Amino acid sequence: MWEELENGLEWFKAAPARWYASAKEDVSAAAEWIWNVLQGDFADDQSTAQVVTGTVISMIPFVDQICDVRDVVANCRKIHQDVSNKWSWVALILTLIGLFPVLGSLGKGCGKILFAYGRKCVFRAGVHALEAGFWQASRPWVEAGIKKLNQYLAMPSVRRTLKSLGWLNPYKTIAGKLRQVMGKLNVGELSKAFDKVIEALNYFVGKIQRWGSEAMGTKAGQLLRQVMDIRNAMAKRVEELLAPVRDWLEQLARRIELETNLAYRAEVNAVNPSKYMRPQLAADAADMAANKPRWVDEAASLRHKPMGDAPFEKGWPDISKTAPTPLGKAYKTFHNAKPVTIKPGEKLYRVVDPSSFDNSICWMREAEFKALKSRDDWRRRFAVWRYWNRNGEYATYVVPPGEGLRVWEGATASQRLEEGSKFVLEGGAPQIVLDPKQLKPEYLAKRKPTGWGYTDFPGESDEFLGLPKLANNIDPRNLAPDGKLKLPAKAP
Repeated sequence: MWEELENGLEWFKAAPARWYASAKEDVSAAAEWIWNVLQGDFADDQSTAQVVTGTVISMIPFVDQICDVRDVVANCRKIHQDVSNKWSWVALILTLIGLFPVLGSLGKGCGKILFAYGRKCVFRAGVHALEAGFWQASRPWVEAGIKKLNQYLAMPSVRRTLKSLGWLNPYKTIAGKLRQVMGKLNVGELSKAFDKVIEALNYFVGKIQRWGSEAMGTKAGQLLRQVMDIRNAMAKRVEELLAPVRDWLEQLARRIELETNLAYRAEVNAVNPSKYMRPQLAADAADMAANKPRWVDEAASLRHKPMGDAPFEKGWPDISKTAPTPLGKAYKTFHNAKPVTIKPGEKLYRVVDPSSFDNSICWMREAEFKALKSRDDWRRRFAVWRYWNRNGEYATYVVPPGEGLRVWEGATASQRLEEGSKFVLEGGAPQIVLDPKQLKPEYLAKRKPTGWGYTDFPGESDEFLGLPKLANNIDPRNLAPDGKLKLPAKAP
């Protein structure tokens, strides 16, 4: 049994060095290990990787129990800070309903992802927004949670489980599970779930008190009493909160059902495996608030301010406000810009994802592409938000013989995620904007991998996208009137 517990603990946190130095015989080190793991806080420490992959790894004996205990302990510590804060109690309800047996093993995994993002909303949205409407306030976090749910459902191990359980339409099944949870949502069921967690917590605290120092054992005992106090007070506190939680669950079930329309097309029960749902602004905002990546800054001002007016040069692409799609307002992506003619034979580069079009407006010179050290470098220097364009692949275009390619070139403008947001991309790298109608598809080369992977946040994985890689994608709307739609051949 200890070996199983050790395996579970290792997923959350590395063992103290003296645990290995003692050949795994220093029980005080084991006590310290358990104690540190139990105090983990989902709201502050847990990464998005743990949110998704934790639902799979929780099948390991003891990991599931540790997950449950950690989350409930974290809830109780939040409540202990302010017992009158009803939203901390709502977060506890969301944690406990994720443990209801009616969900089943796979449903519990799906529910944990969705409820984890519901809890993040409770702790981050602000009291005024929550009071104005729990569901509306939670929307950005719900969308981020659904994105993680899609990643989870795309994992090969989960797909095999879906098949074995006969979940032909997982979204419809999950929505049904959520409504079953609504039907079971009462103080009695919440208390049963809480009691199972306390039983596991008792086990872990017993190990700490038996193996650890007296001071550590005292602290563990105090933690257990604190959790027990919250358990004893729960009946009086949560009854009035069940109605808004039920309403939130119903809204969530409806939103999950909408995913069916995105994932199923043409024929009954035929999943479209290449259906990729591009991240939305709300999902990016929620992910950054939860776990800001290195390529994003928090700043009140922009280092490279966008141009105030569109430049104009006869014979060069129109990038003004009134320009047709996709060039409309493209001048705002520049800090400064000048008209340039790219000579025949020069190779241009464009970072893309599997859903991006090869023939679009934003490019860079070969020297700039080869100077990029990583995905983070690209996003920061070229100011590309994830919901604009993912990454993982690149397209190249060799300017064909002739008069050259007329483009706008200049420093990339800094970009704010949205008006009022603190999140900023620095920009500053030399970028090129061109009219894609000037591109001849036969001079586009086959796509190649960047070597950066397809991810931007912890927990994402190439396999989650479920897309064919390195497949060229030509937008027929961006072809010249006399252009022919043909896939790229080998560039000259």
